[in-house]
Amino acid sequence: MKKTHPWILSFVVLWVVLPVFSQQDLFDPKLLSAFKYRSLGPAKQGGRILRIVSHPQQDYTFYVVTASGGIWKTTNHGTTFSPVFDNQNTIATGDLAVSKSNPDILWVGTGTPASGRISLLGDGVYKSENGGKTWKHMGLKNTIHIGRVGIHPENPDIVYAAALGYHFSFNPERGLYKTTDGGKTWEKSLFISEKVGVVDVVLNPQNPDIVYAATYDKSRKPWHFEEHGPLSGIYKSTDAGESWKRLEKGLPSGKIGRIGIAVYPKNADILYASIENNNLRPPTEEEAERDRSRGKQPEKRKIGREVYRSEDGGETWKKMSPDDLTLGGGKWYGVIYVDPNDDKVIYLPGTPLLRSEDGGKTWGKNGPDNLAEGVHVDHHALWIDPENSHHIWDGNDGGLAVSFDRGKTWDVFENLPLAQYYAVGVDMEQPYNIYGGTQDNGSIKIPSRSIYGEINRDDWQSVGWGDGMYNEVDPENSRWLYNEYQMGSAQRVEQKRGRRVRIKPQAEKGEPEYRFHWTTPIQISHHNPRILYIGAQMLLRSMDRGETWQKISPDLTTNDPEKLEGDIEFCTITTISESPQEAGVIWVGTDDGRVQVTTDHGGHWKDVTSHLEEAGAPEDYYVSRVLASHFEPGRAYVVKTGFQRDDYRPFLFRTDDFGKTWTSISGNMPEGIIYVIVEDHKNPDLLFVGKDFSIYSTIDGGKNWVQMKNNMPTNSVQDLVIHPRENELVAATHGRGIYVTDISPLQEMDYELLRKKMHLFQIQDEIQWKYLPRGRIYGQGQFTAPNEPVGVKIYYYLKETLPEEALITVSDPYGEKVRELKGKTDAGINKVIWDMRGEPEKKSEEEDPRSRKGKWVTPGEYVVKINLGGKTLSTKCLIKPMPQYDLLK
Repeated sequence: MKKTHPWILSFVVLWVVLPVFSQQDLFDPKLLSAFKYRSLGPAKQGGRILRIVSHPQQDYTFYVVTASGGIWKTTNHGTTFSPVFDNQNTIATGDLAVSKSNPDILWVGTGTPASGRISLLGDGVYKSENGGKTWKHMGLKNTIHIGRVGIHPENPDIVYAAALGYHFSFNPERGLYKTTDGGKTWEKSLFISEKVGVVDVVLNPQNPDIVYAATYDKSRKPWHFEEHGPLSGIYKSTDAGESWKRLEKGLPSGKIGRIGIAVYPKNADILYASIENNNLRPPTEEEAERDRSRGKQPEKRKIGREVYRSEDGGETWKKMSPDDLTLGGGKWYGVIYVDPNDDKVIYLPGTPLLRSEDGGKTWGKNGPDNLAEGVHVDHHALWIDPENSHHIWDGNDGGLAVSFDRGKTWDVFENLPLAQYYAVGVDMEQPYNIYGGTQDNGSIKIPSRSIYGEINRDDWQSVGWGDGMYNEVDPENSRWLYNEYQMGSAQRVEQKRGRRVRIKPQAEKGEPEYRFHWTTPIQISHHNPRILYIGAQMLLRSMDRGETWQKISPDLTTNDPEKLEGDIEFCTITTISESPQEAGVIWVGTDDGRVQVTTDHGGHWKDVTSHLEEAGAPEDYYVSRVLASHFEPGRAYVVKTGFQRDDYRPFLFRTDDFGKTWTSISGNMPEGIIYVIVEDHKNPDLLFVGKDFSIYSTIDGGKNWVQMKNNMPTNSVQDLVIHPRENELVAATHGRGIYVTDISPLQEMDYELLRKKMHLFQIQDEIQWKYLPRGRIYGQGQFTAPNEPVGVKIYYYLKETLPEEALITVSDPYGEKVRELKGKTDAGINKVIWDMRGEPEKKSEEEDPRSRKGKWVTPGEYVVKINLGGKTLSTKCLIKPMPQYDLLK
């Protein structure tokens, strides 16, 4: 799209000849660059780490590869980390490899290898030639998900990429790719079919022409996952990938799932394989008795994860793990590590982290022992020091940990803000708190600002269990918090007492069990905070804070028997929205594409899916959001997503007549998964959406959308909320925690305003926060988040850049000048913060007045004037005293 930037012309010419502007030219990313985000973390509750890689020549330098939070680098053994992959097209990563011959060369494969509920998309491979400072995209865009990257130990131009391809559909861009010219060109080295990808690749460190690859035969539907197939296997090449043979002697066949390979570096003939064997076995006597006690006939079980060892370069294999031992595993794990100093010591990350010291025969004195008790339950990555096997790093779903005594004790890093959020909510406290549900780390409460000046580990509070999901706080009394974890496990939290009461609805005896989605929606009524709604296959309502529940709808899904037979929860409600305008108007959306509405509290329901289809919404696509408008009872928004069909077109619609007709408001929205839409509570044309890689905004109801990424890293934005008092946009990302920015100027913005030469925005009321001292006693190894600066935020808009500074004066109601400030005059939105103090006083003529702060002004009303280009604009502002604050709450 062509951009017109009239401020590149001289100031004088602009006053004579005014160019014609299109709306896209007036509302563009440059205009939105004034809105900077604060990253609030948390870092104590981290996110999934898939790979830990050390620098081959620098003892304290490591790279940490996360599933959805980018790549982090430390040069001081984890005291501090810096992100090095924040602004690429995606930061969902599967692997990173460091060249041994030239450690400045790094290769990254993007897209996570596990076929999970949230599709974290990649776009191929990236290369850095300066240790991660800069990156260049090197192709393979349509591989989507890469499980492993392998670099030739002597020639960094020779690289292999193990590509799985699309999760939900078949595509030819999968298999093992190879480049011999540093990524300029790629060839398929190993290709089985459009259905079968490659998940792992390992080079023989002593003879890199010998290459091993693991293929992965799987099939994913929205409601069912076949995690196995006969074409999963281990392949070997002895001619650098020119030809391959499948290794079979001693290995299982049939229903085989994910496979991981490890080569012992001191003797590369020794290999280990972790194999998901999904063939069935008879039940043990204990399992059979358990089935009978439940009134069922004894059923066969999957064999599960097995460990195999080869001592002849993979030509023959021997099963090492006992037949009667369950080693966990599944699609999330599938990797195996061998101690670089002892070929009999192997590690299996999973649930839990396991170690065998006899090649896989035994896994603890009394069965599988959890090597990382107290660190986390789900483990994915390991690094073992090649010089000292007692030194181990562990990557898990809670972040990163290190041990110096072979796993007896662990030190957990708390400086990586990697939380994977599903949803976010806020309360009306002062300062307000942010609540969110995270993957594998429960629900977390974070203050929007700390009275101690910055937010750190002492300010984060756990308020829920499991995989945290939605958090709803009573807007009239934040004593009451409602949240849930996976599959509708709802609870009521009485925050003053710290009591938690389980309120998950249960079906009446003789009726079908309730079906709950992984992220079950729960909502407090806008009209009575004692009323709750929760979605199963029908809508359930509680009139007494969750003590009892009643059905207020029939099954609102397709209730398709074929889909109900799958092994993934389906035909469930995914989103609920009650109208803030009119009681009794409630919208729901489902994972199988239904959108339904009631206007009489659930007495009657109307399925409006077919009307949406007429407007261009595929009938059976997942409904990620329905949103009832703040402004009109008949207005609502619907987001559909095709990510479960590998269709990434944006599907965003609005109705103004209760769903009879719909209009697409996707406008110029680029491709990508849309997770959420929010409508501003002051400006009906101001909308925001959270997408797989950024936030987008519109000021014309969806005709034109502009990316609002700014200083936020490329990240999956799962949920958004606008605080109704503070007018701050709160973003919950799946990989980098919570981000917050003030959007109050946007609430006034329209194209008429943008055509003005200048505009002074209304100023929000501000509290005169006076922070209490809290010393920094944690060293540099802790994450801290900044508060919003204490002060009055003065925003003003200029259509074009002016040559002089802006003169801003603050006066009391009687016209007495209190403070004089100067501001920039760049085209777009400018911002000046008045610190609520008078003019600085200086002790002597030589002293710089900026070295001292003025005295606090008295809370009250003030007048702000701005002089620009011979014009004066003015508005009022109100400063409120700091409220009483209970330090013990």
